Amino acid sequence: MSASRGPARQPAILACLLLLTSGCAFVAPRFPQNVQASFARDDMHKLTTRSMELYYPAHLRATALRMAARMEGCVEQLRGDAWSKVERKRVLVYLTSADFNNAYVQSEFASTPQQMVLPQHMTLEQFNLLGLGETDIGDVACHESVHYVQMQQVGGLWNVLNKVTGGLFQPNIFTESWFLEGLATYYEGRLGKDTGRPYSPVWRGWWEGAVVAKKGELNAGYLSPENRALDPFGGNYLSGMNFVEYLAKTYGEKRLWKLVEEQGNSLFPPIAVTLRFKRVYGKDIGSLFSEFEQSLQKNLQVRERPATQQVLVREAGYFSRLVANPADGSTALVSVGREAITHLTVRERDGRERFSRALVQLLPGRRWVVASPSLVSGMTFSRDGQWLYLVSADIDAVGSYTGKLWRVDARTGDVVRLWDDLVGMGGDVTADGRSYVFVEVNGDAANLVRLDLESGQRERLTDFKAHTALGTPVTSPGGGRYVFPMNGAEGWDLVLREPDGSLRWLTRDGLFNYSPRWLDDDHLVFLREHEGRLQAHVMTVSTRRIARVTDAPVLVMDAAPVGGDAVAFLNRDGINFTVDRAPLTEALAELRATPEPPSTSVATAPAPETATTHTEPRGTDAQDGFVAFPGQPAPPTDAPTQAASDVPATAVAPPPLPVDPAHDVDAPVTPPAVVGHAVDVLTDEPYSPLEGFFIPNYRVPYFYTVPNDVDGNDPYFAGGISIAGQDRLGFNAYALTLTYDMKEKQPGVSFAYGNALLSPFYIQVSASRLRENERTDLQATAFASRTFWTTPVSFGVLALDRRFDATDRRPAITTRLIGPEVAASYFAGEGTSYGGTQRGLGLSVSGGVFPKAFARESTVGDLRLGVDGYLGGLPFTGKDNLQLSVAGRFLPGAPDGLLEVGGILPGQAFFINRDSTTDGGLPLQLQPGLAFSEYLRGYEDHTFRARNVLLANARYRYRFIIDYGWASTLWVLPSLFISQVELDAFGSLARTDNRANHAAVGGSATLRLSVGQAYALSFFYQYAHRFDDGFGDLHVIGMTF
Repeated sequence: MSASRGPARQPAILACLLLLTSGCAFVAPRFPQNVQASFARDDMHKLTTRSMELYYPAHLRATALRMAARMEGCVEQLRGDAWSKVERKRVLVYLTSADFNNAYVQSEFASTPQQMVLPQHMTLEQFNLLGLGETDIGDVACHESVHYVQMQQVGGLWNVLNKVTGGLFQPNIFTESWFLEGLATYYEGRLGKDTGRPYSPVWRGWWEGAVVAKKGELNAGYLSPENRALDPFGGNYLSGMNFVEYLAKTYGEKRLWKLVEEQGNSLFPPIAVTLRFKRVYGKDIGSLFSEFEQSLQKNLQVRERPATQQVLVREAGYFSRLVANPADGSTALVSVGREAITHLTVRERDGRERFSRALVQLLPGRRWVVASPSLVSGMTFSRDGQWLYLVSADIDAVGSYTGKLWRVDARTGDVVRLWDDLVGMGGDVTADGRSYVFVEVNGDAANLVRLDLESGQRERLTDFKAHTALGTPVTSPGGGRYVFPMNGAEGWDLVLREPDGSLRWLTRDGLFNYSPRWLDDDHLVFLREHEGRLQAHVMTVSTRRIARVTDAPVLVMDAAPVGGDAVAFLNRDGINFTVDRAPLTEALAELRATPEPPSTSVATAPAPETATTHTEPRGTDAQDGFVAFPGQPAPPTDAPTQAASDVPATAVAPPPLPVDPAHDVDAPVTPPAVVGHAVDVLTDEPYSPLEGFFIPNYRVPYFYTVPNDVDGNDPYFAGGISIAGQDRLGFNAYALTLTYDMKEKQPGVSFAYGNALLSPFYIQVSASRLRENERTDLQATAFASRTFWTTPVSFGVLALDRRFDATDRRPAITTRLIGPEVAASYFAGEGTSYGGTQRGLGLSVSGGVFPKAFARESTVGDLRLGVDGYLGGLPFTGKDNLQLSVAGRFLPGAPDGLLEVGGILPGQAFFINRDSTTDGGLPLQLQPGLAFSEYLRGYEDHTFRARNVLLANARYRYRFIIDYGWASTLWVLPSLFISQVELDAFGSLARTDNRANHAAVGGSATLRLSVGQAYALSFFYQYAHRFDDGFGDLHVIGMTF
């Protein structure tokens, strides 16, 4: 989940708005393709309450109301915490039926209002591990509400400009991602409910492992989302939350909102953010982070593995999933590392590797698109150990997630069968091997479902109606009972389903009871918090007695029995996992010892010692009306009592002590109540397709100067106005820009229209008339585009008409280019955070046909084919890769020299040791406003002219990882993060018109960094030796951004 600040174009848009140098109205899809497609498919309604406008599918109305009940309370609390009490607009919220496993807030910027997008549910188990159940969308909405309310805190000049123009931007986006995400994640568990990452021992363990690995000696670069030590969650979330938590505990929460207020009222929001921190806290960000580091070092607890904990696999990746076969002790591990791609590895009990398979497929027609440990759930061996089952989330044709059940040959690693369309997460194969039980999610309700592996029939095993979050279930060795985690009022607890379908609690304390595995018919191994850390435990199911198995230093995940005497598990060791093993002997002996009174973890009150103990009648108890918490002692025996009666007392068993309903293991298994209040619905009606369409939400006048060719001290002025609008669901959008240039003394106009009614196809048409430099351009386009799985495809018509004015030396010239175009690109691959793409295949094709091109009688074609291949680098390095590419560009029917090869710089050059040259100029007749060009590395200073070209390139890259950063740059500028230094060795070859070869070899050094946690910059030096006669060596120094 993220506070999305819009697509990659936004930095340019913001710069444009700040400088007011040109109109920036544009048309683009408002939502991701899968979300937009769901809006086009569903019957959408609009619901209005006192604090929100909610657009939702009609069939999800009940889910929408439950989410709104939770979210309204959060918005109310946050607005109460905010420094300014000025009334703000209603929160604009979209609930989608698309399974996109994300939620985001998009801040207000040109042409798009501020908005929040929420899913109906999640289907990745990763959310469960982070304390957010897959159906707890209200809690997710509260996280996003922090972003929304923070962004709304706009005052001063920018508040006025936003109201006048319809919305330029919101200053709080410049507090950087660490503060945006840190603040939202901090409040995630402080909005009326103990939930989310602040209360997840997995999240806390991840952070503790990183701090211990560095001995508390962090730097401000750990706040960056690019810091790979904190993969996969990102420093902006993980470090950001803990830093914000430190600021809140040390200086108070009010100062957080004071800072938000200061930023919202600032005149130059991107500049001097650190000084605003100093104004609020008395110290800049760097000094505050140094304080935070000192507190980490002071409170550092370095724990060692106990002697009984044995390491089986030293390197198990930074994110992994593990399962063991209880029969033979073999283990299966799906892992990914910073220097290793995703692999499925099966090992014998003694640690010997049986096989290791890369999981991502490369060739078109692949059976699945993506593979990663974070997408895996429900790994389990069949009872005979022949098969390994798992559910992996994949991408469907429109880009949404869909679950697939894999059957893997546990001897070879071959995926022998897939079952598609599982909406939810995995579970366990039944004892007879004929069925697989998994968690199916529908709306905001999760239920257990049994899938018959032969017929494909599905049978629901539970019947929860709403607001239910479940974890992966396991089947008992006898086959009749199932245990699964359920997210209750206090957190994750275990539930047992009996053969007759009845349900009963096994735990009821919310101590993150998760990942159960059957040891035998009466014992479970599972995860549970102990002293704030997740450890493996064992339970006797019949008595609910629990004993701890592990005492790992930081975090245990995926504990699984290995035989009957040990448990294998993932152990967090610094910033990576290891696979460890610990004995079960002591824990089982503890359970088999003389029974003691049930522990408070199962919330049963101690039984009275004697049946004759006196108790007061109900209604006169001093504690009447109050519940007793687990472990609450009985009243003392010497407490004052009524006088003894002359009537002999009858021996009657006293009633049990009152039990907290939230902890009562004998209570019915029901979903927790929704935290929130009843929603006051003001309106609820079907969506009007043109709602808001005719009211521009972007309206900006602008001006700029044009140099005077005669008198440079007397420039010309140009100005205009840009307007843009769209309906609330993004089905129809338009942008119009009108300009007038005092030099040309003619108006200019451009118009664009986008339509998403046929989503996932997006249709865009545009037309413009522009006048500049003694020429008039008429341009029109009509294109449709969509992405199939991960392959973008576009097709349409391009029309260009350029008219050059007559001069003293030539007559007027008119040139045109009109015709259809099509393009598609395919890529499949996987990489590592340190080494880049390690395996990959890219295929691209594009083409166009232009009858009577350039106002001539001939037809010109344009065809381009490309193939890219990626390989890992040298053995045992882990930080390098090799890219090989070939491409062909053919322009049949084109005039000689229309295709330009070379002469293109890979960014902005500061220094180039040779002047730019070309084989000859391009006549005006061949300049309709579209260049036909190909980049040729090593020839950035020279352009070859041809009709056809074959290109071949090879590039080897090695990376020196730095991952270091500062909270601000030069005291007033945004943060600076240095990612890595790259050394390239390359070779390039071009054969033009099948008769001339042009080849170069060389190398480059590149420094990659980011500013403000949003803007990537690179500085490079490149050397190239050319083999063509007459071409000397080339040196280029420059930057890319």
